[in-house]
Amino acid sequence: MSGSARTRAGNVFDRAGSCTRIFYDRRVGKRGLRRLPLTALVSVCAVLTGVAVSGGASPLPGLELAQAGHWIASPALNLVLFVNGSAKSVDAQVPVAGLEPGSQVVQGPTSGYVIGKSAIVEFGKSDLAVDRTLTPPSGERPALVEASGGPYLVYREAGRVVRLGSGFTTLPAGGPLGAPVATPDGTLWLNRLDSGALCRLAKDADTVACRGDLGAGHTGGLSVAGDRAVFVDTTTDTIRQVSGDAPGEPVAIGTDLSPAAQIAPADADGRIAVLEPEKRQLYLLDAGVPGAGRAPAQPITVGLPDGVYSNPAASASSVVLLDLTRHQVLTYGADGKPRQATAIPPESGTPQLVRGDDKRVYVDGGEGKHVLVVDPDGQVSQVPVVADKAPATSAPPTSPPPPPTQQPPAQQPPKAKPDVRADGPKQQPPPVRKADPPVTQQQKPLPPSPPGIPARLTARLQGGDAQLSWGAAADNRAEVTAYHVTWTPSSGAGAGSADLAGSARSAVIPGLRAGITYTVTVVAENSAGRGTPATAKVTGPAIPKPTITVTRGKTGTYEPAPEECSAPDCAKMHVVVRGFAPNTEFHFTPHCGCTYSNEGRSYTTDANGAVTFEAFDFGAVGKQAWVTSDNGVSSAKYTWPPG
Repeated sequence: MSGSARTRAGNVFDRAGSCTRIFYDRRVGKRGLRRLPLTALVSVCAVLTGVAVSGGASPLPGLELAQAGHWIASPALNLVLFVNGSAKSVDAQVPVAGLEPGSQVVQGPTSGYVIGKSAIVEFGKSDLAVDRTLTPPSGERPALVEASGGPYLVYREAGRVVRLGSGFTTLPAGGPLGAPVATPDGTLWLNRLDSGALCRLAKDADTVACRGDLGAGHTGGLSVAGDRAVFVDTTTDTIRQVSGDAPGEPVAIGTDLSPAAQIAPADADGRIAVLEPEKRQLYLLDAGVPGAGRAPAQPITVGLPDGVYSNPAASASSVVLLDLTRHQVLTYGADGKPRQATAIPPESGTPQLVRGDDKRVYVDGGEGKHVLVVDPDGQVSQVPVVADKAPATSAPPTSPPPPPTQQPPAQQPPKAKPDVRADGPKQQPPPVRKADPPVTQQQKPLPPSPPGIPARLTARLQGGDAQLSWGAAADNRAEVTAYHVTWTPSSGAGAGSADLAGSARSAVIPGLRAGITYTVTVVAENSAGRGTPATAKVTGPAIPKPTITVTRGKTGTYEPAPEECSAPDCAKMHVVVRGFAPNTEFHFTPHCGCTYSNEGRSYTTDANGAVTFEAFDFGAVGKQAWVTSDNGVSSAKYTWPPG
């Protein structure tokens, strides 16, 4: 390796050619020791080794650190820590003062971002120091997506996407969104809940592009199969590829899914996991799409015991599920066979499943005290979240510490506070001054965390309204101050929301549209933020039988007319249409048991399938008149009265 190449690489290689932890910090313009996550260090070394072997002497512009591993926020420690999934260890930490309970962490190539309710804190992954603080666009808890060109925050209720990185860009998506996914090329995929449109944001695009692939009224969710985005349609029980310029043809998945089905964001060995919470079943669907050259395999069904389960996730070759009733992590192979059931360490708050770029799944504790790592093969390991304090500035003693019963000489100067690690020797701490009492982690009161799921949510149709009821959500050490209710119809307009007091246990959604299914969510909020929402479905009143009613309308003399039609006997036909398809144009034709000719007119129904109009001049007193539509519906015959 030439001397110039060694200088530009920041003296990463020593004389023996081995990789060290010395890096060039471009921001401060000097070399210095930097504590890096092990996986990032290995990636940097691998890149630089390639330069050394090839003899390249050009600079290494924009050197990106590897995305492997997972960052977690620990409000109890006021630290953000990097979990090395391969080594099952905490490899780095960043102090963040005033870390908000319920904070999440998402990483980009060179920076990490702590996402709280009131602030977004950016820190450098090389120097492990806070760079800046940003203000989030909403108090809503966003979905986090790590992808090339990102990372991204998706505010699903608000219908907005925030792209982090060198800038801070907010992009509108046009309406409420389902769970997002990202394909390996860096494209972010979204589905609109109101219109059924599928949307994508390429890593170099500055707008969210939507197209009407599905149409309104389709429920389901996005997933990633290999390098392609797919949509599992629970309305038609099909799966289709959505990546590329045009969607693929839908393929039957071989089972009946409900609108409440929960879909894993990625496949495991070619199978997409779908949880049916009410049926207590887990389906593993063939992720194949048209063009694969084979018919899709039949779905695999896994029965689950009664309980509450989280949305499924997937590592490279296994499906991961949280049994919230028994507080366990369950893993299954792509063949549906159970692999491991592991207890979740006791901790308040609801744990979360996060899939890393290393195709492992990380189970984050509700308060950031523990992380479970699910390897690609479904094996589960626990990683305690422990602060790793910086070593003392003086060299450590070479001799072992004295026994606890041995007292140091009175004239001996006080020792420096020992560096106590999870795997190090336990030493007696020095005497403590009264003015500076220590506060151990066990003595600190647990901070509040967002509330639990509202209990036993039900949604029942009463007349044309939906009657909602639920039980109290666990407050998690902070009083529940509000419940937020949202409802989204499966087709067309009519979505809404309501903010209720923390004492509320019921609500009414008025005026449900006939035949339309609504998704209802209720989420509790306290000082730590919003918790996990409860979800229910309710369908509006049955669509009435289509009818046409004809009566006498406004009297008048109308010219021209097929025959003489003058007041007082002449009038318009008053036509009332009910129970037809909504927002649809129909053609209506009048008839008479007499000599009468009229080509009719077309009218469009409203969102409830109704329309009322006055048309068709008629004055044949004592004769019967009626109206038919082009969908085969006819009114009763009406005897025309005198004016």
